[in-house]
Order: sequence, then structure tokens, then C-alpha cells
Amino acid sequence: MALTLSSLCGAADAVRGARDVRFGALVLHSGVMRDALVEAAHHGARVDVTLQRNPYRGGAAERLANRRAAQTLRAAGATVTLRDRERQPFHLKAAVCDGVAYLCDRNWAADGRELIVADDDATEVELVRSTLRDAVGGSRGTFATRKAEALRAEADLIRGAGGAPVTVETESFGGGAISAALREHAARGAPTTLIVSRREAAYDQRERTLIAHLRAAGVDVRETGANEKLALCGDAAWIGSANATFAGGREADQIEWGAVTRDAALVGAVRAALRRDVAAAAASAAPPGAEHAVRG
Repeated sequence: MALTLSSLCGAADAVRGARDVRFGALVLHSGVMRDALVEAAHHGARVDVTLQRNPYRGGAAERLANRRAAQTLRAAGATVTLRDRERQPFHLKAAVCDGVAYLCDRNWAADGRELIVADDDATEVELVRSTLRDAVGGSRGTFATRKAEALRAEADLIRGAGGAPVTVETESFGGGAISAALREHAARGAPTTLIVSRREAAYDQRERTLIAHLRAAGVDVRETGANEKLALCGDAAWIGSANATFAGGREADQIEWGAVTRDAALVGAVRAALRRDVAAAAASAAPPGAEHAVRG
């Protein structure tokens, strides 16, 4: 089966019914997934949770959410590790329930925007499990749990798209493999769209400068409030937790996930999400009468 489309409810149900759960998130707020982890621990499952002690760009509310989650889960019988960002950057959103890994592109949100995949490939599941345990990522083909490899697979997918339309969405954007691949794709005259978070672009002047250069190179850049990390290249898609930013030096080792898929349901879900976000960007910023569509 390998990668298939799942849901937050599907992942939470798997957590509740598992005998062994390894779980990770940047921030774990109260809600469906935290409740499922508590329930699993109460029922006698082995539950190991990894969170960030000081989430990247997180404030007091995010730090407090993880401390409260740790207290609640430990009281239920779970083991919780709070990792320091300075030592081990951790951005992975994953749950391994017995022999299946559930992976979320966002932070286990319950707003209906999240894309969650289920993976039962034994080698990939073991990679996710070991990464959650040791915070040392790696890769298996086009599946990765380390930022450098995750973005490399995304960039390779873009470069292999030929003349097919390419649409990429990311929360944060920076110079690196994805920026270069988009520029090359646009230079071939192929339709190239980039969706970025307006909030993140406003925060970073370097990002705004890079976006301006990409627009000048022919990339159609849209700004919205979304924070998905997706790519659509013809009949293939990339899904992950890794933002399309620089992935060298220490950033290369950041714990993430990313995967290339040609599963029709997953590709369809990515296409629908991108259409939704292009439409949202158009509604908030485009001049009246302009037409917008995700190509491919």
C-alpha cells in the first residue's frame, strides 16, 4: 500500500487502538490528537512523545502548550521528551502506530486544511520510528525524515517535470534547492506557480527580495495566509513538513518529513488544496475580473 490518503480522525483512531505509539509534533495543543494519546496511554499502550521545548518562532503560548501537554501525557503514563531547538531542530509531525506511520504536513491541526498520509512501507515506517526516537533523520529513496533530503526530492520532482505545470506551496520561503528549481522551470517557459504565506513574507525582507526576483524570472507568486508545504508537478506530488527554505549547514539536519507520491487520491488532494489556496490568494489580492487556476 505504501502512501495513502488519511485524515486527522483516521490517525487519532489509530493512536487510540495501537499497542505501541511513537509521536512527534512541533507544538501539541489540546484537542483531538492530544486526547487520543492520553486515551492510548490510559488503556495501557506504550506511548512515547517527542515535542520541542522551545518551538521555532514560538512564543510563550507555544512553550506553555508543550509543557502542559507533557504534564498531561506523563500523568496518563506516557513518556515525553522535550528537545531543545538549539541542539536538535525538530519540525516533524508524525505518529507511528504499531506498523503504520501517519504523517501530517501541518501541526495536527483540526481546521480541515491538514493533509495526512498513512504509510505502511516497513522500511519507511522504521525510519520514522527511529527518527522520532533518536532525532537523526535519513532517507529511503524519495521518502525522507531530514530537511536536506526532503527538499532535494521536491527539487528533483520539479526539475523532472519537463514542460508540465508546477505549483509549489510553502509557509516560509528562502534561497535554496526549491528556489533554483522554480527559476529553472520558469526559464523553460513552463507554467510555474509559487504560493507563500503573506505573514512570513512580510516578516523577512530577504524573502520579499527573493520573491521579487522570482516574479521577474516568470514565476507566478501568490500570497495567502496558508501554511501548507506541497508541490504539484503534472501527475505527481510532493507532501511534507519541510518549508522551502535554505537547507545547508545546521538547517540540513532539521528533523522533517517529505515524500513524493503518484497515488491518485493523494495527488488529487494536493491539487484540491492548491486550488483552494490559489483562490484564497486571488480573493484577497487580485484585481477584479482576474482569472486564477492551479495548472495541472
